[in-house]
Amino acid sequence: MKRLDPQAEIAKRGKTPERPDGQVRLGAALRRAWLGYQRRLDEAMAEAGFDDRRFPDGRVLRICSDPGGTTISEIGRQLGITRQGAGKIVVNLRDRGYVDVGDSATSGREKSVMLTPRAFDYLAAQRNAARSIEGQLRTELGPEGFASLGRLLEALGTEELRMRDYLSKSRYPDTR
Repeated sequence: MKRLDPQAEIAKRGKTPERPDGQVRLGAALRRAWLGYQRRLDEAMAEAGFDDRRFPDGRVLRICSDPGGTTISEIGRQLGITRQGAGKIVVNLRDRGYVDVGDSATSGREKSVMLTPRAFDYLAAQRNAARSIEGQLRTELGPEGFASLGRLLEALGTEELRMRDYLSKSRYPDTR
């Protein structure tokens, strides 16, 4: 199956056409907004010295932010992937200097994953970048526009559901 290049597809199609009644397509607009937010994060993180940002680095580093560390198995559970898949992510983060891996204090079979100072710097830079993007949007949209955006997003996200909970409910049954 041929993989599509999202940037090439966008360039070929151009901006998603509006509906005849002038209303935007919400799903498409939310996807573009998410991609735009990620692009802005990428740029801000690169400026902060983290030009190696990849998916799901930030999420995995937040999972590992417990002072006692976490296990590779727990990372896999929270991401909804196998232990082997989580192990590959951890090896990549270790090779890039974001985590240290050692023996678990609770299990001889498990490995404990702990953040390095570079990882803490990464998380701080990510928080600062997110705040900066929010500030830019507040300025671009003005107080009323930003408040309207907040109301829209709250209307869509009324459930108290975390991403990991959604992912664990939506994946295929565990066949391991």
